[in-house]
Amino acid sequence: MKLSRNKQPVEPAGDVPVEPDAAGAPVGKGRPTPKRSAAAPQRGPVTPPKTRREAYARKRDHAKTARKNPSPAATMNMTDRRAALKRGDPSVLPKRDQGATRKLARDYVDSRRMLSNYLLLLFPLMIISLAIPQLDLVVFAIFMLLLVEWYLTGRKIRALAVERFGKADGGNMTIGMYAGNRAFLPRRWRLPAPQVQRGDSV
Repeated sequence: MKLSRNKQPVEPAGDVPVEPDAAGAPVGKGRPTPKRSAAAPQRGPVTPPKTRREAYARKRDHAKTARKNPSPAATMNMTDRRAALKRGDPSVLPKRDQGATRKLARDYVDSRRMLSNYLLLLFPLMIISLAIPQLDLVVFAIFMLLLVEWYLTGRKIRALAVERFGKADGGNMTIGMYAGNRAFLPRRWRLPAPQVQRGDSV
């Protein structure tokens, strides 16, 4: 004996029908919720270019975009740009000077005396050592002391950056060499100009 089953007609897939409520207003949005992947905006290419032609095309597109939307630094004249660089405006800083770690390194160097402050005196000594070979050992010893100072300075700045910002951009020697290259310049030649006085707490 066969049992009869009442089969309900299957409605075709599509928008969910909206049933009005007692007041006659429709209930619900009347359509299925789209998937997140379908609703999210499509991103641009994230893979590296496969050919030189493709890389050149991307570079040309970026150049066009930069011309249409120039940065504030691109619209400055030389006088304004140098003034902005002197006061440390992030929009005009070179890439090597950007970031909180580099700013901390500049303040650290500007607030204290270092052996690297006298590095310029090493160059005449190197010239004299050409005539007096015995001075080569002295020059080498001073240079090794500078390397040790750069490493220790970089380690100190890196520890301060991690403590204050949660991370540091660069290793001990990278930060130390950046600090040393600034330290041997006279204060009036340094760019960006010193923002702290010697002896200030950093």
